[in-house]
Amino acid sequence: MIGWTAFAFCLLGYGVFTAVVVLNLTGEISRRELLLIGGPAAVIGEIGLWVAAGSLGWSLFRKRKALLDRVFRRKSQTV
Repeated sequence: MIGWTAFAFCLLGYGVFTAVVVLNLTGEISRRELLLIGGPAAVIGEIGLWVAAGSLGWSLFRKRKALLDRVFRRKSQTV
């Protein structure tokens, strides 16, 4: 449940960031508003991506998976 909720935050954060960038390119909002709204939205999207990847086991890199296993206090699988 945590992984899918984090993935929803990832989609929401990156979606808001993309929408704000498009609005800036069309001239609807200023660059200052882009930075004030888009910056935190992108950070929320990135945090959601990392938490979802750690919770759902989406890591392709062994060292990153080992780090996330330590953070989430899981026993790593031996091959």
